[in-house]
Amino acid sequence: MNNYHQNEDAGKFSWEEKEIDSIRLTMDDRSEILRYVGYSGQPLTDEFESQLQICMEKVNAVAQPRLIATLFQCEPVVVGDVIVEYKWPESLNFLTGEDIHTHLKECREVLLFGATIGASIDRAIRVEEMREPVHALLMDACGSTLIESVCDHFEAILRRRYRDGEEHWHLTTRFSPGYGDLPLEIQNHYADVIEARRIGLTVTPEHIMIPRKSVTAIIGIADHEIGEKHRSCDSCNMNAHCRFRKHGVLCGE
Repeated sequence: MNNYHQNEDAGKFSWEEKEIDSIRLTMDDRSEILRYVGYSGQPLTDEFESQLQICMEKVNAVAQPRLIATLFQCEPVVVGDVIVEYKWPESLNFLTGEDIHTHLKECREVLLFGATIGASIDRAIRVEEMREPVHALLMDACGSTLIESVCDHFEAILRRRYRDGEEHWHLTTRFSPGYGDLPLEIQNHYADVIEARRIGLTVTPEHIMIPRKSVTAIIGIADHEIGEKHRSCDSCNMNAHCRFRKHGVLCGE
């Protein structure tokens, strides 16, 4: 299921996750796709519904979800008998800014991952831009929804494994380059660190990911609950279609 490759210089492990290969759009993703195209509750015509279904099928037909992750061990900093924080390995010093340090301060492990749904999506959208612009718009929204689904499924798998493991560890939320004061300019080095090229993911000199429907993100892993409690499932607008609950976990675990 997983391929691990130990790297002696950083004490890290690379991990290619195979459980996301088959992820595709379903009707549960419809509301998220509509959100991407700016839907705000107006009536939808039968023609639009038909176009949406066609575009979902086109994206599903060419999608090739792939993901690679690298796990880093952190060193505890002890004052007296109390661990006050965890020190990252030097190979993570490119993660700059106060926000990411605050996000990961209590974490014993840091996981960096990259995910993509492949270059065929980009090509299919370019073809539709010439033939049917509405389809291109819908397919772009479908692609954005699908890559988020891939990330959510992967995160849910991680949460289940860490929750059900012997140590019952907890995960932070995802944090990506460009969030807060973590600069987007680190994207190129980030891609090198996780060896993103192995899944066909590259970054341009302008820090743009290719294929476009790709995501890089950081997750911290701690031996205790961290951060604020998430809102309840009952009050969440994703309650009916939550990808985390499908895996038997909650987004705050």
